[in-house]
Amino acid sequence: MSTLAIVNPVAGNRAAARVWEKVRSEFELARTWQCAITEHRGHALELARSAAANGHERVIAVGGDGTINEVANGLAHSPTSLGLIMAGTGNDIGRNLRIPKHPVAAARLAATGVPAALDLCEVEIRERTRLVMGIAGFGFDAEVAWRVNRMPKFGGTLPYVAGVLQTLWRYGSPRMQITVDGQLLEKRVFLVAVGNLPSFAGGMRIVPRAEPHDGLLDVCVVKDLSRLEVVRMLPRLYSGGHVGHPAVEMFRCRSVSADADGRALCQADGELVGELPARFAVRVGALRCVTGPM
Repeated sequence: MSTLAIVNPVAGNRAAARVWEKVRSEFELARTWQCAITEHRGHALELARSAAANGHERVIAVGGDGTINEVANGLAHSPTSLGLIMAGTGNDIGRNLRIPKHPVAAARLAATGVPAALDLCEVEIRERTRLVMGIAGFGFDAEVAWRVNRMPKFGGTLPYVAGVLQTLWRYGSPRMQITVDGQLLEKRVFLVAVGNLPSFAGGMRIVPRAEPHDGLLDVCVVKDLSRLEVVRMLPRLYSGGHVGHPAVEMFRCRSVSADADGRALCQADGELVGELPARFAVRVGALRCVTGPM
């Protein structure tokens, strides 16, 4: 099998470079893979697109959610399949797809697993599109992503909790116009998450019923909340216990469009992609990907 590993050496506070060396030293098959090292933002997308065009059967992404997102964008709508070795900060995509934490076990699955067709979420902002494997969002969570991306990179959920607390004291919920499969919602909104996978931000299960192969997007709309109520709700996000809260509305749909009175940032798999207005739509079976048992 023709396989290319795309390694982002600075992912996870430079953990990805160490992870890749461990895989190469302990998993013999990995030594037969071609390897490309990313040099700048967007490079993983370019490398993945070239790999698909040149007939590689499989591309292995070694990095965090941002790296995986770029590789998925490069491989979407092609016969080349994606494998994952997690080496980032939050690693939500890999966790949701049941990828083993141990890099050698992940490499073995990436090399030998049978790919499945997964849905993607297409985000369109100002005539530019981006595909999302996990969760896109706008409002408070995108403001948090803006702050987290400027923090030192530590593993796990700590950076996200710090980002939430820092953002909370500065954020004001704008009035938004949100259309969910033709149904208009107009109100002051704290955040909206549009999900193809259940969790983001280091394990927060914002759309706990989301599945990557059901042809639908799961949407969580959180109305304007007091700061105290946000702090109370935060622990519930790790179990999905926020569902049922009076300020929370859940939807399943094929498309969402949104605009806001004032600035509202938008994130895709933890990376900022612009500001509203934006449109979100499911792209059924757009990516071939190796996953763990789901």
